[in-house]
Amino acid sequence: MFLKITGFIIIMITTYISGLYLAARTSFRIYDLEQLKKAITIFKGEVVYSSAPLGSLFKEISERTSGVISILFDLASKEIEKRSGEALIDIWAQVLGEVSKHSYFNTEDMEYIYSFGRTLGYADKGQQSDNARLLIEYVENTQSLLRDKKISEERLYKSLGIMCGLMISLVLL
Repeated sequence: MFLKITGFIIIMITTYISGLYLAARTSFRIYDLEQLKKAITIFKGEVVYSSAPLGSLFKEISERTSGVISILFDLASKEIEKRSGEALIDIWAQVLGEVSKHSYFNTEDMEYIYSFGRTLGYADKGQQSDNARLLIEYVENTQSLLRDKKISEERLYKSLGIMCGLMISLVLL
C-alpha cells in the first residue's frame, strides 16, 4: 500500500511539473522576443546615429541584452571578426542556426530574424532602419498575441498535467 501511495505522489508531481513547463514555454518565448526587441531597438538607434562597424555594434548589443539574444549577437560579433571579408548573410545564417537550437522561437520568428540579417551590410542606413522597424512591429504584434494566449494555455497545461497524472495513476493501480 505504501508503494502505491508513493507511486501516486511521484506520478502526480511529475505530471504537474511537466504541465508547468509546457505552460512556461510561452513565457520563455515572450522573454526571448522582448530581448530581441531591445536588441533591434539598440541596433536601429546605433545605425541611425553612429557609424560603428557591425562587429563592435553586435558586441555592444550582446552586452546590453541577455539570454539567447545576447548569445546570438556575441557569436555574430566574434564570427565577423574571425571571418572578415565573408558575406555577412552567411555568418548570420550560421550563427542563427546554432542559436535557434537553444531558443524558444518558432519557425516564423526565425524567418523574420533571418530576413533582418539579409540586409545587414548591403542596405543603406535608411533601409536598415526600416527593416529594424518592421522586425520591431512583428515582435510587438507577436507579443500581444502571446500574452492573450498565455493565460488560457497556463490554465490548460496545469489542468492537463493533473488529469494525466490521475489517468496514469488509475491505469497503473
